[in-house]
This record gives sequence, structure tokens and C-alpha cells, in this order.
Amino acid sequence: MAFLCLLVPSPLKAQTLNTTDFQIEWKVTNRFRLFNDSDFFKLHENAWRQYLIHVNEQPVPDEQKSLLTDSASVLGSEHVLNDRYIAFSRLERSKFDWRGWAAQGQGRLCWNPKSRMHDLCGDVDGYVNPKAHEIEISLRPLVKNALIAEYNCEWRVGNAPVQTAPCDGAVTALLPYPNGADISVAVLGEQPISLKAKVRDLLIVGMGDSFASGEGNPDMPAEFSEAQRHKNLYPRRKDNDASGSALWMDELCHRSLYGHQLRAALQIAIENTQSAVTFLGYACSGAGIEAGILGPQEYVESISGAKPDSSEGAVPPPSRFISGDSNDTQIRWLLRELCAVKPKKDDGLWVCPDNQFRRPVDYLFLSVGGNDIGFRNVVAWATLRSGTSATLAKFLGATVSAKDFARNMKDTLPGAYARLAKALERAVPLYSGEPVFDASRVILTAYPDMLVDETGEVCPAGGKEGSEEDRYPANQSLDAFSSWLATTSGRLNAVHEQLAELDRRMKDLSGDHGWTYAGRVYNDRVFRGHGFCAQRSKFANDPVEILMIPCWGKADRPTQTCQSSWSGKAREWRPYSPITQNYPYALRQRWVRTFNDAYMAVNQKVMDKAGKVDEKASSQTFSETTGAMHPNAEGQAAMADAILMDIREEISKMLGGELY
Repeated sequence: MAFLCLLVPSPLKAQTLNTTDFQIEWKVTNRFRLFNDSDFFKLHENAWRQYLIHVNEQPVPDEQKSLLTDSASVLGSEHVLNDRYIAFSRLERSKFDWRGWAAQGQGRLCWNPKSRMHDLCGDVDGYVNPKAHEIEISLRPLVKNALIAEYNCEWRVGNAPVQTAPCDGAVTALLPYPNGADISVAVLGEQPISLKAKVRDLLIVGMGDSFASGEGNPDMPAEFSEAQRHKNLYPRRKDNDASGSALWMDELCHRSLYGHQLRAALQIAIENTQSAVTFLGYACSGAGIEAGILGPQEYVESISGAKPDSSEGAVPPPSRFISGDSNDTQIRWLLRELCAVKPKKDDGLWVCPDNQFRRPVDYLFLSVGGNDIGFRNVVAWATLRSGTSATLAKFLGATVSAKDFARNMKDTLPGAYARLAKALERAVPLYSGEPVFDASRVILTAYPDMLVDETGEVCPAGGKEGSEEDRYPANQSLDAFSSWLATTSGRLNAVHEQLAELDRRMKDLSGDHGWTYAGRVYNDRVFRGHGFCAQRSKFANDPVEILMIPCWGKADRPTQTCQSSWSGKAREWRPYSPITQNYPYALRQRWVRTFNDAYMAVNQKVMDKAGKVDEKASSQTFSETTGAMHPNAEGQAAMADAILMDIREEISKMLGGELY
């Protein structure tokens, strides 16, 4: 009997980890490679998850929840990050950073503002062509009560050394790129479970004008003094020299982290946990097709002609805008980083010799055309007073009327887009599968409708310039500069009609070249109710909803700017304090920077060669208003969402075909 028992095998011990009970999970820890700090990425990832929780709690059908997720994820994240109140409530935060979330990005980017290249995370080749991505790996139980807390697991990723850690925890490792590696895990002494993992890294390029650069939304806004005042009326910068200037990711281009191209690329990274995005952004304020993308441009920053030692009474030479040299074009900037050899010109166009690219581009986000036909100029035509000085009119381009703008659309835009299409095909390796240029990967973004009030109608502004024009919200948004600026309903309506025509023409021309037109931001009326004169009447006294700029003193009417007075009578800031209540990034009804908003966020000054402020030149060139009539951070977020609505499905297909 004992002999027979020896012949019967004892029961085998069950394997602790098996594919029936457990699954290996992994994700890329920092999926937006422009950020060199994974915690900065997680800030945005967590904001998005908070927005999803908020959406899921809404008492609406699942179909509507899906629509809210698809159409407003970037905007929802912006609400979480920059609201003065606890997100989606009216409970004030105990700690609110008035500077906005992008201020936390200082020193946490791979972009080098000195070299103006992506070389702060190793060299440019290492940024464009990552060797590996850091991933986080863990085990997910597939059955109830599958307990592994008491075990230690051995993790292997390719040929990397084995990592031992508690089985219910997570480990980080480097996953080689582009080929990936096997990931395996086992309890000591048992057979491993494994899978093949590979990161799909998308290369997204951003080019274009001020709407793409994030103009009006510096990473670090200007701060104002408690005691000093400009012209004894208006807020003055706390440090009224070079050190007090707003800070930008790229100073000359006024490019910031708030730009909609960057936000769209960031959201793609957030939503796709086993992918990553390498973003190359070159959008520049003031850029057009000819002067900016294809050729050099004048930047929005200017320098005074005054000499540091000039006498106070001397008349200084006029200030001038800083100009780029012949290499300062956005296509050249791209090729400087994307091409493995030195770019050169061929038949007047920048190319990469023998197509020696470091890698192909997946998408090119494009926002351009407005400056080529006088977008800024027609806005100036709508806001400048009759008889404004020639100097000021020249700076703002007041000669382009709505009629001239329409003529430029017809005569200038088709040829400009055609030249751009040819240059992009020669310079940018936009391939899908075969190495053949895929024009559909060029995503041209529409311009939003910014001239509407909270009801969605064109901002009312009266029939003519004259007394009590400040009663209209549209003119309240110009009040600090009311000596030069005032608008009328007639001019606003004329420009509004041309914006509709611009959208139609951009859509047609985009189709002619095979580009994808991201037109939802205009056609879906994304900015409806959020134009430059829009206000939430329910919170009319909230500083962020007030259109007037703070001024020191008294006035005859509540909507009138303060009157100059040097008397010793008691005076105060009205309608709010620029020191304690300036919230350039807090949420508000309007999604457009007004002229007053630009003063309170950017407050750009003309500097002389010694780094001192030239106040006279600043006033003459209207530099304090740089950034006016551009989307604010909420508007940029809404534009990013509009882009994603057009390409999210295609990106899902692209990433879904990968073996993870």
C-alpha cells in the first residue's frame, strides 16, 4: 500500500500569476515630451480626469456625456486648472495662483529660449528621435479576490536588469523606441506572464500666426505696483523695466503654453496612455504666409531708437520692430531640427537635402492667412476713432476697411495658400504608410467669431461716435484708450460679415490643396456668447466680468473712465483693485482679450538698448495693447477642442493598429 502511494504523484501547486486571473498594464508616464517633468504632465492629466468625473456626475443621457467629453475636454481641463473657484462650483479656492497654470512651467520644458531650439533635454536629435520612453507597469486582477499583496514580483523589460517589487505595486522602466520590448512578470520560482509593448510616438508640428502662438496669454503675466500709476490714472507695472515684462516660452514670437496647437497636441497625449507626443511648435505672433512661414518677418517686440544718455528734451528716433534675418522662417526653423543635415534652398524654397529627415511628421497644425490679408488691420479699422493721428493709424494699419479686406481675400489669399502648399510638400515629410506626401495631415484651423456678445449677437456699440458711448460694453473694453479708440455697430457688423466670408474661402482653398479644414471653431459657433464684449450679468460685479480697466479716481458715470486730477482729494481704484483683483487667467464669459485685458496681462513696453522703458515710444506704438483681440486661455482651449473633434477619430485608428 505504501509502495502504491509513492507511485501516485502529489497535487501540483497552482501558479500564482496567470493570464486568466491577472493582466499586465502599462502606460507612458510623461506622454507630452515637450515637458521635461512628468509631474507637470500629471497636472494636466489629473485635471482632465477631474473634468471626466464632473461630466459623469451630470444628470444627462450617456450620449450627451460623450459629446461633452469629445467637444470640451481641453476647455474642461482649463476650468479645473485656472478657475478661482473649486472646479464647477462657486466655492472660492483658499489658494489661487493669479498667474495661471503656465507660470508653473518655468524651467520645466525641453524648449531652450536662448538657442530657440528643443535642446534642453539632451540634444535636438534626442528630442526629435527618442531612444526610449519611461513607462509605469503594474498588474490588474481580472477576477474578484485575486490577492497578490503578500508576494514579490520580478519584472523584466527587454534586456534591462530585473526589478523586484511587491506584486500589488507599480514599477517604472525604460521601454526602447521605436521597436519596443517584451514585458514579463513572475513570482520567484514560477513561469512568467508576458506581452509585447511598443510606444507609438506622434510627431506633431505647429506653424502659423498669433492665434496659434497664444498671443495675449503670456506664461507669466505682468504684475502691477501697489503705489505707482501710469499717467496718474492707470495701473503701472511693479517693475517698470525689462525685469517686469511678461514672460513667454519664446519672447520674440510671443509663443506660450496656452496656444491651441500645443493644447491640442497635449490633449492627444493625455488621452492615449500607451502613446506619446513629440511637439515642435514654431507659431509666431505677426506671422503670415510670405512673411513668417516662407520668409522672414517683423516681430511684435520693438526697440527704442533713444540712446541711454540722450537728454530728456531731445526728440529720439522712432522705435522699430525687431526683424528676423533671412533664416528666420518657420519652415527653416523646422528643418533646422527635423533635417539630419544642413537645410538648403532649392528654387527659392527650403528643403532637406536628399530627404535626410530624422523622422516623418504625423500632423502639421496650421493657423495662417489672416495677417496676409489684413486681419489686424481690419480690426483697427473697426476700433480707431475718426481722425486718429497718422502715426497711430499707421501702426495699427487703419487703412484696411472691410471692403479692402474682402478684396484681399479674393486677390491675395488663393495665391498665398498655393505657394504655401508647394513649400510644405517640398519641406515637410508628412507621410502615411508610403513615403508619399499626405496633404490631409495638414490641419488648417478656422478663425473664431469674436465680435459677439453673451447672446451671440454682434456687439452693440451705437450708431456713431459721440457722448456717452461708454454705456456700450464694446466701448467699455476700450476705455483706457478712449482718446484713440471707439467703435460703432456699423463697423462691427461690416467686419462680422467678412469673417463669415473668410471662413468660406479658407474652407474652399483648404479643399483645393487636400488639407483638412478644422472649421468647427467658426461653423459650430464655438465662440457664440463669448466674444470680446460678452459678460455674465449674474456676476456683473466680479472683476473678471468687468470690461473696464481699473483707474485711480472718480468719473461722472459708473461706466466712464477716471478723469485726470492732481488734487489732494481722496481717491481710490475703481471698479476694482489691479493689485489684489487682477485675474488674467480666471474664467469669464468673454474668451477674447480686449484692449484693456491686454494691458492687464501683457503690458508690453518698448525698451531702449539699456533695458529701460521708453514710455513715449510705448504710447506712440500702442505697445501696451499687444495681444488685444486674440483668444484668451479659455478661447485657446476651445479652439484646441474644435481641432480634436475633426482628427480624434483618425488618431484613434492610427494608434489602434499598434501592437501593445
